[in-house]
Amino acid sequence: MAKFDKRKQNAGKNADTSGETVNLFREEEVSAEEETTDAAASSEVSEEIGADNASDTEANVTSGENNETAEEAAAEAEVTEGSEAEAKEEAGKKKEAKKDKRDEKIAELNDKVLRQQAEFINFRNRTEKEKAQMFEVGAKSAFEKILPVIDNFERGLATLSEEEKEQPFASGIDKTYRQLLTALAEAGVTPIEAVGQMFDPELHNAVMHVEDDTVGENIVVEEFQKGYKYRDSVLRHSMVKVAN
Repeated sequence: MAKFDKRKQNAGKNADTSGETVNLFREEEVSAEEETTDAAASSEVSEEIGADNASDTEANVTSGENNETAEEAAAEAEVTEGSEAEAKEEAGKKKEAKKDKRDEKIAELNDKVLRQQAEFINFRNRTEKEKAQMFEVGAKSAFEKILPVIDNFERGLATLSEEEKEQPFASGIDKTYRQLLTALAEAGVTPIEAVGQMFDPELHNAVMHVEDDTVGENIVVEEFQKGYKYRDSVLRHSMVKVAN
């Protein structure tokens, strides 16, 4: 009986020991589960924090990229504006250069036209003057040939007496002579006045000198051959006698 009680006590001790052991195992399992739960929670928190940090990083990266993109766009816009301004300025310079060249060409052509017009006017004036001179030279040459005819008329009429001048033939000769003088005067041929005029070497040709106190010095006292002018030029000098 005593052995049975002792075994019973030992069995109770073993049971208590087993119960304690089970409790310990359970406590360890609970602790392990709690640790696992805490670790999982910590991991989840870490993952959430990491995700938040990653999100922040991505946001920062995206923001940086956006900022860089904006800066690049602004830089490109500035470059584009600068290029457009340079292009406009260059185009304006080219346009001004073309305009300047066009203006220079117009001025050059105008200068040529003005020069040609001036040359043409000078040529026309010179030609007209030359024609007038040629006509004058030709007219003078023709009139010079007529002057001896007039001299002969005058010599012939000078030899007639007053009675002979009354005859129709002499009267006709005189009328022809006067008509010729009128025609020459209308053409610009006029006689040079000599007798009683001051001697002028431009108009008179002195062939004789005479001492005469009744007249002034260098006064023409006699005309041997009549002189004539054609307009402002002398056709023939008057042949005269001058008093000293």
